[in-house]
Amino acid sequence: MTRSRVAATPPSWLRCSHRLAISCLLIVTLGPLISVSCSGGGNTSETGEKKQTKEAGVNLPPGAMSLSAVLKTIEGAGYNPVTEVEFEKDHWEIKAFRNGQLLQLKVGLLAGEILPNPAPRTQKPLSVIVKGLEDQGYGPILDVERDGGGSEPRSAWDVEAFKGSSEVNVSVDPVSGKITTK
Repeated sequence: MTRSRVAATPPSWLRCSHRLAISCLLIVTLGPLISVSCSGGGNTSETGEKKQTKEAGVNLPPGAMSLSAVLKTIEGAGYNPVTEVEFEKDHWEIKAFRNGQLLQLKVGLLAGEILPNPAPRTQKPLSVIVKGLEDQGYGPILDVERDGGGSEPRSAWDVEAFKGSSEVNVSVDPVSGKITTK
């Protein structure tokens, strides 16, 4: 009796599942490798770019209080709740409530003391600048703030308002009260 061998071909659903299994296996094994390779971002070595990034980081001065200690000091002085904390180059900028009012504090790095935070000086009061805009047909005025939040005397006022039926953003010189950009 002679037997002939017939190559058994798997059914089509099995071939498809086999391809799917191989694809999944490749994704599972190669995915993390690709991810690690991409997230390395060019960090060549511990002494290469990665170290330079660490050196470019922010360093508090020697003897500076920890942020938790600064916050404990501020909260102990009755400023509670604290709503925002931001490190500046030579102080902490902290927003906190006291007696129902939201205040922006400038706090020292070494002792956690509240530093003087003088108001920016302008030659024209904000009321005069806003009145000038209203006289030019701007209104209602929706938002007025210093350019970039700066406290420099020459920081422009950024104003969001309507002129007619269009909403516009303009910058106003704090000294002259004139619109500098539209």
